[in-house]
Amino acid sequence: MALSLGYDMTQPPLGGIVTNLPGHGGLAMALNVFTLFTGMGLGSLAFQALLLPTSFAVALSTFGAAVLLAAALAVPVFRDERPHANTPAS
Repeated sequence: MALSLGYDMTQPPLGGIVTNLPGHGGLAMALNVFTLFTGMGLGSLAFQALLLPTSFAVALSTFGAAVLLAAALAVPVFRDERPHANTPAS
């Protein structure tokens, strides 16, 4: 349940960022959904591959550390992300 909770919290902002990219909105949304479900499938397989030879605590700690590392790497990348001027404030 903890892994699906992370996807539920990141998917709406990711969808908002992807649909604001210039160009083909449908293609951008298709790429968003493809990476979302591919990540869920591959994440499950990776978690199982780590869980079986070790323990649940080791697998969960490893995935937690990976999420924290990804968040730390994402902060400088998206630090200057701002809404477009024509986007209404909500």
